[in-house]
Amino acid sequence: MLLAALAGCSSSTPPAQPKSASPMPVRITSFYASRPNPPGGEKTLVCYGVENALEVRLDPPVDRVWPAAARCFDFVPSKETKLTLTAIRGAEQVSQSLTIAPGPPAVKLLQVTINKVDVAKGELVTLCYKAKNAANVEVEPGAWIDPHTAVAGCVSDYPQRTTTYTVTATGAGGDTDTERVTAKVK
Repeated sequence: MLLAALAGCSSSTPPAQPKSASPMPVRITSFYASRPNPPGGEKTLVCYGVENALEVRLDPPVDRVWPAAARCFDFVPSKETKLTLTAIRGAEQVSQSLTIAPGPPAVKLLQVTINKVDVAKGELVTLCYKAKNAANVEVEPGAWIDPHTAVAGCVSDYPQRTTTYTVTATGAGGDTDTERVTAKVK
């Protein structure tokens, strides 16, 4: 009977309906290049992350993209390139851009040679190098044998004790490549 009485009761206000949560906004959480100026001909890693997107576009389309919390891809710029990432859900969209430009090519010591590794005290030692993309090369210690350039050269020395020679090539972008070789005095 109590159930019948309760069933007959009605309230003047309709029962509360659950409120529909407003959707979270579309967001680009990250968009960057690991190296915005990679050495010419080398790759950089481009990474992005989006939230609440149903579609993602990249302009220019240098790689396939899709909605992801975190994704990276390789990109080798041949010229300065402005990439624009757009995250989309229906009529809502957000965009973010970044510019990647190739820097000077990386410097590389191709060869470092020494005429003798084991020498007598005061014996002549000749150290030579070949480099690629170098703007400058320094060799310590030793005296230059002319001609020498940033591409190739030699130094001579008369070591009195075991000596380590350091060859440092510096590129146009300030990057360096270093090699060492030791002449052991007996």
